[in-house]
Amino acid sequence: MLEKKRKVMKMFWTLASFVAFGIFVIAITTKIYWLNVFVIILGLLIKNKGYTTLFSENEKRRADIKADLIKSHVIKQANHTKKEINL
Repeated sequence: MLEKKRKVMKMFWTLASFVAFGIFVIAITTKIYWLNVFVIILGLLIKNKGYTTLFSENEKRRADIKADLIKSHVIKQANHTKKEINL
């Protein structure tokens, strides 16, 4: 049941991504640039709400790579997150 819900959510956010791209292409080709407002809104929704659903497989791998880079002193570990700065 949980796997089916995850599949449906992934299909929804994938469809939302294609809709955003389609609106963008239509806005550029027809030179109706105000349509890009909808592209921006959809893009922000996808980034904030759909990111974990779409890219959950890669999150663990990214965390492992980041931990390796921090351990080897290639990058520095941040003392705070971006959300903490905005608070």
